[in-house]
Amino acid sequence: MKGAPPTRHGQISDMQVIINCVDQRGREMDERWGIGRLPMLVPIEWAERFHAQHKLFNAAVWEFNLKLVRQHGEAMLRAYDKLDQLAREAKGGPLPVDQWEFETEQGLVILVRDLRDTGRAQRHGRQAQVWALDEIANVIRCHPILAAAKDAFPGAQVVSVRPSRTTLEQLDDELSDIPF
Repeated sequence: MKGAPPTRHGQISDMQVIINCVDQRGREMDERWGIGRLPMLVPIEWAERFHAQHKLFNAAVWEFNLKLVRQHGEAMLRAYDKLDQLAREAKGGPLPVDQWEFETEQGLVILVRDLRDTGRAQRHGRQAQVWALDEIANVIRCHPILAAAKDAFPGAQVVSVRPSRTTLEQLDDELSDIPF
């Protein structure tokens, strides 16, 4: 006796397991090679094949087709493994990340050069925030008064930044207006 046919909920649950496996392998590759860098480390024909397979997998997910999700999910795992193998053969393993570390009142901060390297920062089991130079540039862009101070006082160092009184008052919200 086979039992009842799978329900829509059961199929979605089964698909989620497959999607999680593929996502986990992708995160492992991002940590090893840098975010989104693996296809750039292999011959172009393999990168194209990888992207084509990725499109097929995503289409199967959007169609909620368990059979295709399983088929293309397994193919994605093989694709990640193949690209990892090719990258190791070509590069001999991922290069270490250039990083700088410093302590703040909030804890350890690790600074890396490239945004794609944030997942590869060597934390050595420590809790740390990881920032890339692009993110630091965005902070400077969003707070032009910092750049203006550096322009007005060449050679000056930014040693402290405090939010305005208005900002502090807005942050001191008791959440009393939430109805639950």
